[in-house]
Amino acid sequence: MKGKKQNVTDFSFEMQQIRQKRINTALTLLPGIFIFLTIFLNLVLFPIHIKSDTMEDSLSNGGIAFVCPLMKKPERGELYYISRMDGYKNSIVKSATDSLVRFFTLQKISPFSESEKISGKPFVRRVLALPGDSVYMKDFVLYVKPASKDLYLTEFELAGKNYNVQIFSIPAEWNNVGVSGELSERTLGEGEYFVLADNRVECLDSRQWGPVSGARLIGRVLLQYFPFNNIKAY
Repeated sequence: MKGKKQNVTDFSFEMQQIRQKRINTALTLLPGIFIFLTIFLNLVLFPIHIKSDTMEDSLSNGGIAFVCPLMKKPERGELYYISRMDGYKNSIVKSATDSLVRFFTLQKISPFSESEKISGKPFVRRVLALPGDSVYMKDFVLYVKPASKDLYLTEFELAGKNYNVQIFSIPAEWNNVGVSGELSERTLGEGEYFVLADNRVECLDSRQWGPVSGARLIGRVLLQYFPFNNIKAY
């Protein structure tokens, strides 16, 4: 009759205690790590999936970037993740449910915060003018006069970041509907920001919506980490 194999810990009370202590430590540590990472990836740094080409070449269509929700005071030229612009507001129950689902899926699933409409989804845009600035657009380039200044400068001269914009010829029959490269002078009020897409022809931005309230700024885009061959810091 074949005998049963015995483990040395079966005969050593001290080793049994050590093994149980290790198990207890793991059972305590793993949930703690999970909770820490969940909180960190929701409140400090969370990923977003880019699903359009409105910000190319800065952000790749299909790419994934990190957003920091703690950073809500933009400087000119920075990229910001902005909440939906269609004016829809969830009920208290839907808002709470949506927040809970987003929290436990690390912001990947939002059952009640998006719609099929273009303006019914959060989006990334470049902040180019701050409260108190005056702006106008000519040939798809934004001109900005900072508050308390006397002269207009181009967006590229004022922005603290280097970036490219996509501008190409528009068919005459479009008549610049929805993609106008001209904008009359206006001054931003308190808490208002003027945001534009880098693709100046195929997008929606402050030319259609007007200035964006600071309350809509979810957080600053810091890093595109996918695709791995196009990693960028902003």
